[in-house]
Amino acid sequence: MRVFAFPGQSSCDGDGLRRALRVFPDGRSVLNRGSELLGRDLAARYAGPDGARIESNRDVQLCVFLTNHLYLSALERADADSDLSLGLSLGEYNHLVHIGALSFEAALALVDRRGALYDEGPDGIMAAVGPIDLEELLAVIEAHRGDGVVEVSNQNSPSQHVVGGERVAVERVLAVLEEDCFVLPVRIEDRIAMHTSLFSGVAERFRAALEAAPFVVPRRPYFPNVLGRIVEAPAKSELVEHLVAHVHRPVLFRQSVEHLLDRSPEVLFVEIGPRRVLTNLIRRGFPAAEVLAVDAGEDPLASFETAVERLSSFARAS
Repeated sequence: MRVFAFPGQSSCDGDGLRRALRVFPDGRSVLNRGSELLGRDLAARYAGPDGARIESNRDVQLCVFLTNHLYLSALERADADSDLSLGLSLGEYNHLVHIGALSFEAALALVDRRGALYDEGPDGIMAAVGPIDLEELLAVIEAHRGDGVVEVSNQNSPSQHVVGGERVAVERVLAVLEEDCFVLPVRIEDRIAMHTSLFSGVAERFRAALEAAPFVVPRRPYFPNVLGRIVEAPAKSELVEHLVAHVHRPVLFRQSVEHLLDRSPEVLFVEIGPRRVLTNLIRRGFPAAEVLAVDAGEDPLASFETAVERLSSFARAS
């Protein structure tokens, strides 16, 4: 089974979109279409001579979404396909395009609106923690419930998770994890606690945009973050409800990968986006899985061509 894995905003890289354009120069026409839709020059902002100008969460989301999409477009041009796909957090919107539930333009408009609403959301922080199992992490969090909102926002692998919530509460939990559990937290977000209950109001404000979006029944299975399992042929109402919940409920990436590994004895994951965040995560957390990235080093064209060849050889062997 070949699976495209689209990363989220933690993969933001100031040079990522320029590398994608080296692989897929025709991507400039895609950026031009997006610029017409949003009314601003996306290439100048995210692929200029000095790299991306990242000044807001909206910038982060648009830059990563566009980079992911250009790599997907390059693979489609090379006739390199997958059986399934999934995305982590923001990457779910690239997944929706890949499965045919949304057009590129419709998904871009939603990501733009999503980013703007996130920038208006309540203050909070997020940090990746590991190695630690979920039960031990939840016990530490439970002991500090009185300090404020602190929750597991991402279940990424059996030993790597993300915690998010109110600043003081999260910082106290991180201090305990570092001192008592020998866990070294990595701060990944200094202003926004997405995928936590703090963002329930943001989720409801986003609902109107989702309900107005031109969703269609996808031609491939849908893999919502909030379920961690496949949904066949979802109706628009299901897509909307899952994507509303996606804003303020945990990302179940671990469960998603385990679901796929249970379905097939051989799975090839190909990370479709900048950097190698998901590649490293899957390698460490799920050593039985094969995984590679289209953007794996200083020579993006070489790593892309390696991915294309492996997708083809895996398909032939299957």
